[in-house]
Amino acid sequence: MRTANKSIKPFFILMVILGLSTIACSFLTQAVGGSGAAGGSSTDPIPTEEPVPVPTEEIIVPAAFGRIAFVSNRDGKRSIYVMDANGGLPTRLTNGNAEEDMPRWSPDGTRIAFVSMLEDNTDIYVINADGSNLTRLTDDLAKDAAPAWSLDGKRITFESFRDNNFEIYVMNADGSNQTRLTSNSSGDRSPVWSPDGQWIAFVSDRNGNSDIYLIHPDGSGQTQLTSAITPETDPVWAPDGRIAYRNWSSSNIANICLTTFLSGVQRCLTNDQVENGIPAWSSDGRWLAFLSPRGGLATIDLIDTTIDSRRSLTTGPTPVGGLTWSPDDWRLAFQADAGNDMEIYTIITFTNDNEVARLTSVTAYDGVPVWK
Repeated sequence: MRTANKSIKPFFILMVILGLSTIACSFLTQAVGGSGAAGGSSTDPIPTEEPVPVPTEEIIVPAAFGRIAFVSNRDGKRSIYVMDANGGLPTRLTNGNAEEDMPRWSPDGTRIAFVSMLEDNTDIYVINADGSNLTRLTDDLAKDAAPAWSLDGKRITFESFRDNNFEIYVMNADGSNQTRLTSNSSGDRSPVWSPDGQWIAFVSDRNGNSDIYLIHPDGSGQTQLTSAITPETDPVWAPDGRIAYRNWSSSNIANICLTTFLSGVQRCLTNDQVENGIPAWSSDGRWLAFLSPRGGLATIDLIDTTIDSRRSLTTGPTPVGGLTWSPDDWRLAFQADAGNDMEIYTIITFTNDNEVARLTSVTAYDGVPVWK
C-alpha cells in the first residue's frame, strides 16, 4: 500500500497543479479581454465600458519634444506664440496691432499660417517659426480664414466671404494664384486637405442641411460624401483616408462618426446625449481624441478605432478645447479653464494615472495649441 501511495500521490499533486494553472490562465485571459474582445460590429456604436488598464510600471513614457504654437493675449492682444513642448521659452512671433488666431504649422514645421483681424477685415498671413519673414497672403476687404496646408506644404486652402457668401479657395503657399473652387449661394466652409493631396473636404449647407463634400484642388470632381437628415460638420482626415466628423442630432447633441473615403459606408463611434467636441486623429491614424461631457463634466475621451474601445482621461483642470496630439502620440495638449484665466496643459495618454502638466501660467488667455 505504501508503494502504491507513493506512486499515486505525485500524480495527484501534478493534476492539481495543472488544474490550477488552467484556471489561472482562463482568469488572466478574461482579465485582459482575450483574443475575441474586439467589441461590437462595424455598424454599432462603440461600447462605453472602460478597457482594462495597462499597468503603469510596464510603461516607460518618453520625454516631451517638439514645439507648440498657441494664441495668447498676455501682451494686450491676441498674438501668435511658440513654446517648447514642456512650456519653456515662450516666444511671441507677431507684434502688430491686429488680433491673431488659428495658427497652423506647415508640414515641415518651418512656417506657421494664421489669420489676422484688423477692425472688420480678416486675412491670412504666414510667418517663419522663428518670427522672421512675416508675409501677408490674402488682401481682400472680406473675411479670409481657416487656412489649411497641403501635405507637401506647397498650397493652402481657405474659406472666404469675398463672394458675399463663404466659398472654398486654394492658393500657393506664397499667396499667388488664388483660385475659387466652389460657387453657389450657400455657405461652403472648413476646408481640409486629404493626406494624398488629391481632395479637399469641406462643409456645405447647399441642400438646406450641413453635409460634408469633397472636391479636387483644381475644382473638379465635386462629390457629396454625407447626406444624413441631421447636420454633419468638422471633417478631419486620418492618414489612411478615413474622415471623422460630428453628427448633430440636435443643437446640443453631437456624436463622433466615421466614414471611409468615397465608400459611402458611415458609422457613428459614439451614441451619447451630449455635445461631443471636434475629434483629433493621432498621427498613426489609430486613435481619436475629443472632449466629452458625458459624465456631467468635460473630459478628454479616446477611441481606439482598431478594436472598438473607449476610455476617459482624468484631466484635473476642465478642458474646453484645442486638442492636439504630440508628434509621438504620447501626449495631448489642450486649453483648460484655470479659474481666472485660460491656460495650456498636456496630458499623458497611454498610462493609468494620465499625468497632467501645466505649460502656461499667466493671468491671460492662452489657447488654441497646435503641436509640431
